[in-house]
Amino acid sequence: MAGEDRLSGLHDDLLRRVLHFAPAKEAASTTALSRRWRTALWRSSGAVNLETCVQNYRHGLYSSTRDEAFYSGRDTFVSAALAALDAADGGHVKRLTLRLSDRDDTALDDFLNRNRHSCYEDSEHKVVDVLLSHPAARRAEELRLVAEGHSSEAYEDREICWSQVGVYRLTLDFLPLETLRVLELTNCKGLGVPKAAAAVALPLLSSLRLRHCVQSLGSLQCIIDAAPVLSAVCLESVQIDDHDIKDYYYIDDNGEEIDPPLPKEDGLLGLSCPAATLLVLERCMWKKKDYMPHRNRSDNEKPVALVAAEIHAPRLRRFRYKGLLRPFSFSPQPPEMEQVDLEFFPDTDYRNNDPDRDLLATFWRLVRSFTSAKDMKLSIKLEAIAVVSKARQAELLPAFSSLKRLELHGVHGENVKKAALGIANLLRCCSVLRDLRINLTTEDHHTSKNHEHTREFLKRKFRSSRDNPVDRFDCGCDSEEGHDEAISSVAYDEVSEIPALSQRSFECLQSSLSRVGLQFRFEKLNCLGVKLIKFFAENAMVLEEIHIDSGNGRFCRDVRRKIETCITHSSKRGNQEVPSFAVLTLKR
Repeated sequence: MAGEDRLSGLHDDLLRRVLHFAPAKEAASTTALSRRWRTALWRSSGAVNLETCVQNYRHGLYSSTRDEAFYSGRDTFVSAALAALDAADGGHVKRLTLRLSDRDDTALDDFLNRNRHSCYEDSEHKVVDVLLSHPAARRAEELRLVAEGHSSEAYEDREICWSQVGVYRLTLDFLPLETLRVLELTNCKGLGVPKAAAAVALPLLSSLRLRHCVQSLGSLQCIIDAAPVLSAVCLESVQIDDHDIKDYYYIDDNGEEIDPPLPKEDGLLGLSCPAATLLVLERCMWKKKDYMPHRNRSDNEKPVALVAAEIHAPRLRRFRYKGLLRPFSFSPQPPEMEQVDLEFFPDTDYRNNDPDRDLLATFWRLVRSFTSAKDMKLSIKLEAIAVVSKARQAELLPAFSSLKRLELHGVHGENVKKAALGIANLLRCCSVLRDLRINLTTEDHHTSKNHEHTREFLKRKFRSSRDNPVDRFDCGCDSEEGHDEAISSVAYDEVSEIPALSQRSFECLQSSLSRVGLQFRFEKLNCLGVKLIKFFAENAMVLEEIHIDSGNGRFCRDVRRKIETCITHSSKRGNQEVPSFAVLTLKR
């Protein structure tokens, strides 16, 4: 019926829950949607979500006109934000969100911190401090402060750089310490602990997320120590340093910025998260060996030291790491670990050629901390984890006695034998493995950033189509017809074996491995992906399913017949007439 007010039929609690996530401006406008909402139901939702896009007036206007327009817009936003906090029922909010966005980090800094008259930082005009000082915010349970500039998203496989981080600072005395449960900060120059403050307590804090931030290790540890129920610690693109934030800025007698003194020699850093069940360390930059933070010097020119860090997280169940291979260790090993996700970035030539480094030992000693894990995802160059000698294998290779599922994203170069040895080393460690997925990428393909960006765009644009342009883009052939012809010509009796795999016996292949997934780009008959299909088809004795994606849908259909022929003549499977497993298309 036209004009029917269906919203009025919904329960108040449901409406409040919906409004709990709505931006303040849109929430207030809902009074025009329903007769019942004219009582300003949004005020009792328990949330104030403040959002704005900072308008940069730096182009095309004279200085005075530009500044007046810019700061007037800032003041209007602050007034509206304070009014929204004033309107909250009960005098306080449970969820407070401040989300600012702009393509210019300098404009964000001016918006959040500057005085319109002097253009210097002014504590009375710091937007974050003003909002957090409001009485309605002093009992907040969830606090999210997000300032997203042009550098807030990283597309390259590298760690965060100094020049990309921070447009506001925050200290604990501005936070609702007694009630805070969730704290998320983006683009913060540092969350600090006031020196003059008494013992800090965060009795209810259960989730801490820092994203694109600068954070001193000492202050971070103080915050964690003050939160006895902090179960989730997520650090994403964070510069972690064992110096206080103030050490980054030194001013001489003439008011000029100078480089701070060099820090002491690198030592073992420690991070203790006694209550954490989830720990995320993504794209984080740890302390540098050559500490030269002058803004005119490029961060990418300086080598990054191997910073040893010991993590104490005895209750950890899930761990995710993305970054350079570093000598982390867990003491003690988390006994109830369930999921581990490790993605290691390509290293620099400087570090790869350093004679004092043993990347092989660094990797295997790190993964040794997760021998109790049940599910592991690993992204690394396969040649980098290949242990050749039996003596080194006995020294380095751990036993993953509980690992049921392994997802391996392996980059490999021309040395296919060594890459296969890396896979063999992992299989040797996984005696009870049931589910194995291997995504293979050649080194040249992996380093082509334009390819990856285009592929992600096509995936989003054609997400609903299985036979989409991504498949043709991935196949690396001049035409689909030529690719199909190459597939049809595959003769599995001509596919060579891989000595690193075929000449060894793996316990999981004999008793537990029931599902294998292989994703690769079919380029030639003897590519590593085709060799692995043959290996698992012949040697996985309890295999139930093998899922294949070569970048072309016809490959899976044609490969089953060829596998049947291969198995019929294989002595390893007792001359079976047909395979006992299903050959399926791998779903991405």
